[in-house]
Amino acid sequence: MENRKDARKFAGYLEGWVSIAINTILFIAKFYYGVLFNSIAVVADSIHTLSDSLTSVVVILGFWIGYKPADEEHPFGHGRAELIATIVIGSMLVMVGIDFIQRSVNKLLSREGLIFSWILVAVLAISAIVKEALALWAIKLGKKYEAQSIIADAWHHRSDAIASALLAIAIVLSETLWWLDGVLGVVVSAIIIATAIKLVIETASEILGKAPSEEDLKKLEKIVYETSPLVKDVHHVHIHKYGAHIEVTLHVRLDPVMSLNMAHEIATQIEKNIREKLGWEATVHVEPVRKG
Repeated sequence: MENRKDARKFAGYLEGWVSIAINTILFIAKFYYGVLFNSIAVVADSIHTLSDSLTSVVVILGFWIGYKPADEEHPFGHGRAELIATIVIGSMLVMVGIDFIQRSVNKLLSREGLIFSWILVAVLAISAIVKEALALWAIKLGKKYEAQSIIADAWHHRSDAIASALLAIAIVLSETLWWLDGVLGVVVSAIIIATAIKLVIETASEILGKAPSEEDLKKLEKIVYETSPLVKDVHHVHIHKYGAHIEVTLHVRLDPVMSLNMAHEIATQIEKNIREKLGWEATVHVEPVRKG
């Protein structure tokens, strides 16, 4: 399980640094051609791409702090720094969505025209494809290692991909459907804001200590009952997640005539099996089966 923790840490750093590198390259390309063709819209889009690097820095910082070893003040480690990073990224994503709405409304009100160039369209299209591919990769990575901050960063990549795609479409259709960019911008912005708020709420719930999922409960119960057929019941299950470090407490009921030594051995074996199979630290409390 230590290998998985190391792989998870590497995944966080990898996503962050790859994102920063790609965002920097795309920023340079869009900024150069935006200035070359005197397109303020493309220059603004390049700045948005560069700003995505800030969220990737937050991801890296979250993993760096989160994987610091436990100390006297934080006996369970610093893993929840990743959750704080997710809330920061989600909040930044809300601000991006609000900014998109303001820009879109301004475009509709001013009937803002765009400079047409197939080179600009190609640059924006390539940027959109690259950023969406980056988003899909980050989402896959985040789900694999249960890292919400990586998933939140993925949505920043997706928002940039959508912005570039909409701008490319707007440039192509600028003479006929001038309003399309503004209308689509408002709709997409609403989706981005809703997704960001959902991420923040879910992460805040994790920090506050939400109840275990059905999936986690089933995994634990399976291990407990496979460890010893003498266990009559599993209850009072609490799962506390600190990034890659997870603490579990649970109660099991055993026959009241069982010796204390045997009950202790069963509890110890359950803790060992949970640690080996899930990588979670467990504390098992033994109770006698109530008669009648």
